Amino acid sequence: MRLLNRAVGAASRRLGRPELLAAVDASARQAQREAIGITAVLASALHGDGIFIDVGANRGQLLRDAVRLSPRAAHVAFEPIPALAAQIARAFPQVDCRQLALGAVPEVTQFCHFRTLDGWSGLRRSPHVSDAQGDPEYITVNVSTLDSELPDVTPQVLKIDVEGAELQVLQGGRDLLARARPLIIFEHVADASALYGAAPDAPWELLTELGYTIYSALGEGPFTRAAFARAGQIVNWLAVPPSRNGAAAR
Repeated sequence: MRLLNRAVGAASRRLGRPELLAAVDASARQAQREAIGITAVLASALHGDGIFIDVGANRGQLLRDAVRLSPRAAHVAFEPIPALAAQIARAFPQVDCRQLALGAVPEVTQFCHFRTLDGWSGLRRSPHVSDAQGDPEYITVNVSTLDSELPDVTPQVLKIDVEGAELQVLQGGRDLLARARPLIIFEHVADASALYGAAPDAPWELLTELGYTIYSALGEGPFTRAAFARAGQIVNWLAVPPSRNGAAAR
């Protein structure tokens, strides 16, 4: 079955047909369902000139939907890999694309770029990707914070997908979160966040302190601290500010 999954996965990526892998792999089915849920969240939250902030933009997969849904807005994308940042800047000239990583504090540090699996790249190397699979290189990147980069921006939606460093991005954006109260789409996988020393429930604790309620990207919830910490199959989450909790529950 593992060999079949690899073969179908390669074919689905080559053909741009993720549903092929989803047909034989439960994790891929979950990822596809979450991707549909995230697109639905964007469609309901972004319109007119609603601003989208994309932290860990990669190739602009979600940014493309945001630009389509809210074409007049001053969207901002953060991507530390130089080639990908340049690609986004070319593909989305109307977007403010910044070649930066985000974290809890500004710094200059090393970043593991997997040249053949760039979606797994991060400030800490994933132990799940071998040299043969990922062809890693280590590059020097500038790290900034949401608060220092966006002091006057009021986004409607903030997306964070940084391969385990999501808590650090949230820590560096406390002022923005308290001021703007954006809807937050964020990835959280316990073993990835553990690479940064984060407890499994740490994002839940920080966000609930700021008044947010936590749901899955499919609208399941709200999640308690314990349920969030043990929800191993869920990768993408939705943090809803107080003003929108009623709508999320419906």
